[in-house]
Amino acid sequence: MAGPVQLRIVQPLMMALYVALLADAAADAVYSIVCAVRKKERRFGMSKAVSLACAVLFLAYGMVNMEVVTPEYHTYTSDKLTDEHKIVFVADLHVGSAQPMNVTKQTIDGIGSLHPDAIILGGDIVDDYTTAGDMAAVCRWFGDLDAPVYFIYGNHDRQGHAEYAGGRQFTPEKLEEVMANCGITVLKDEYVRLSSDLALLGREDISEGDARADASELVDPFPGAYLIVADHQPGGVKQNLVTGMDLQLSGHTHAGQLFPLRAFYQLIGYCCGDYEIDGAILNVSAGACGWRMPIRTEAHCHYEVITLKPAD
Repeated sequence: MAGPVQLRIVQPLMMALYVALLADAAADAVYSIVCAVRKKERRFGMSKAVSLACAVLFLAYGMVNMEVVTPEYHTYTSDKLTDEHKIVFVADLHVGSAQPMNVTKQTIDGIGSLHPDAIILGGDIVDDYTTAGDMAAVCRWFGDLDAPVYFIYGNHDRQGHAEYAGGRQFTPEKLEEVMANCGITVLKDEYVRLSSDLALLGREDISEGDARADASELVDPFPGAYLIVADHQPGGVKQNLVTGMDLQLSGHTHAGQLFPLRAFYQLIGYCCGDYEIDGAILNVSAGACGWRMPIRTEAHCHYEVITLKPAD
């Protein structure tokens, strides 16, 4: 969830309400058909007809919205930059959870068509419902792109709650082995130089507790370069400021995914979009998919296309 507050009950409750809405709409339609077949009078009424139509349209929109993934463009400037760079940040694919695999493949092909200088996978690329075969496929698709690919962990990639999803399909060690074989670099509180004027720090996810290093212990080996920090959950942004970062890229929130969660998230933390914090920029992606339920009635699915330019 967004921010420091963990609303663990809210999202499952919203999912239950959406299931109830769908069931109610379906039951009303079936009962009306039964009444018509039996020629039994039923007071349906205009208000019920409008209510049923709105429920069906609302849910249909949510299902379509979950399967349409588009690029979201951003441009940032800095006097630390000497060259222009194009970075793609994609988070929260949740492979095999809420989108068909052909949609995921189209998303990755779309990223490749942009010919970015680097691709950052911002966590929850896979989750507890991802099979070993789907995990291997998505790693291969990203590995086939003509750009270096970097991965940070989210709170789902290690399949920590797979006992609720039929059992663990792969270990973190297997995930990292497959990624390495596909040329994907895994970063866990590690720096990497992207170019002479650009560096990336990939953070371990905050859900890992003591395994995540204190930001004050991370010494930038590339002083003077524009520093991107990739951290799956946006709640750690104030801790990351001590690194001297210029831009933090995060996901995790899905922009709420189900109406009206976006409004709740905005009240308690960082939901989606750009935030300026003590001279640094936090970009929170709405994510390229959603979690489990194949319905998204909040912001559209997208990945971030970031252009970095020298200041004029």
